[in-house]
Amino acid sequence: MKHTFKKFTAALAAAVMCALPTVNALSANAYANDNARYTFRKTFAVSSPKNIKRLVFGVACSTSGTNGPWAEKIAQGNLERGAGGGVGVHNAGGTFYPTNYNMVGGMVSIHMVCNSPSDYHEISTTNYAYAPNGSLIPNAVTASPTFLVGDVNFDDQIDSDDFNFLYRGIHDKINSTHPKYKFSYFEVLNVAVGNTYGNFSAYTFDINDDGYLSQADLDMFLYYTSRNIRFPR
Repeated sequence: MKHTFKKFTAALAAAVMCALPTVNALSANAYANDNARYTFRKTFAVSSPKNIKRLVFGVACSTSGTNGPWAEKIAQGNLERGAGGGVGVHNAGGTFYPTNYNMVGGMVSIHMVCNSPSDYHEISTTNYAYAPNGSLIPNAVTASPTFLVGDVNFDDQIDSDDFNFLYRGIHDKINSTHPKYKFSYFEVLNVAVGNTYGNFSAYTFDINDDGYLSQADLDMFLYYTSRNIRFPR
């Protein structure tokens, strides 16, 4: 089972939503209930230096059982969130200005909280990177498939099977001398648990979305499964 990044584009009109105020749109369109626990995430990353001054990004999804998307930055830089939408549609993301134009790795992510895994229905993704002179840089940034955080084996459940893979995959990369592993967003982890093997995109093991694999990801997973909470991002 191999999960790799895919490139997405959307209509230029979708980019316009990033200039709209976030708070009004999200407060008006929060359709997941207070006990919703399922966090879906999409990550935007760059594989090599591209001289990116600005990234305009976003996700449009159905409002049914789903809160509006919320953007977070992974790399250093300035994030300006934005949102819009229409009937039955959440549309949100932002504009990100990386401190290092030639950075490599995860730039930003977007998460959506849902009542159940079956509630999430994505409509489109926005992904436009611009150089300092304002020109568009084609295919500069890659958007991951949207995934359910904690569901590392992609069976729509967050359970001990996921934890076993998560534990083995993370401990294959960390130890007491190197407690944090900075993974590549295009890296595939080959993980074996007993007689079960799998190939997993490394970013799906980064539960706390900080760009590293560490004990903190395992701790967050256990906290989630032992309490009625949601992943925070």
